[in-house]
Amino acid sequence: MVPFMLMCAITAVPGGVIYSGAEMVTAAEMIEALQGVDIVFIGEKHDDSFAHEWELFIWEALASDNRALALEMFETDVQPLLNEYLAGEVSENVFLEGARPWGNYQTDYAPMVEFARENGFSVIAANVPRMYAAMVARGGFSAVLAEPGFEDISVDSSNILYKEVFLATMEAIGDQMHGMPVAPENLYRAQLLKDAVMARSISGEKVVFVCGSFHSDFHSGIPDQISSDSYLTVTVLGEGEEFSPDLADFVIFRQDQ
Repeated sequence: MVPFMLMCAITAVPGGVIYSGAEMVTAAEMIEALQGVDIVFIGEKHDDSFAHEWELFIWEALASDNRALALEMFETDVQPLLNEYLAGEVSENVFLEGARPWGNYQTDYAPMVEFARENGFSVIAANVPRMYAAMVARGGFSAVLAEPGFEDISVDSSNILYKEVFLATMEAIGDQMHGMPVAPENLYRAQLLKDAVMARSISGEKVVFVCGSFHSDFHSGIPDQISSDSYLTVTVLGEGEEFSPDLADFVIFRQDQ
């Protein structure tokens, strides 16, 4: 195994404080624990630069020939194009034109992808194509059952707390839901579909999985949909968010938070 300090030489340890339960731990202690599991979830607020610093640091520390980077930020249907870009077969412009990157891709996620590309590591486009999530949001799971790749999709909907928190969040944001004429229950089903597809995308893989914190906080979301027990979760608190030791196995926040 490559020594920890050597693995982390590219990016310095970001600032902040790390807690595991009620105990403060060092970055080295956290990385040592994360190395011992197959799946590492890192939950973020998508516009939080502090979270992106930690994601890059953790990915550089854990990346290897048998551990991929998995991203919520790319959808499964762009995997062939992503593979071509990683292999140097298409230019960055061609990749970006066809991969539907998020608006903050270049500043926040490209550094992780470029690290993978430069070192020959894999990247998994994990999320469900948005058209299918929209179909479920409008018509429930039955809307996609006849679509290729969804005939045998397995969705665990047994986490009642996850559902309650999701529906409460949707109610709180109200008219910010892009004006979609959809029932809250179907929005929740679309959320479960995303979780299930992202779980299926990493089946049998060792990964560092970067996702929105709602998809992994409290070991809910994607963790509900995976069969492996070999995982740990990390969450990076957004500015102003309250600390709870139950959010994740490792909770990182700013020192002044």
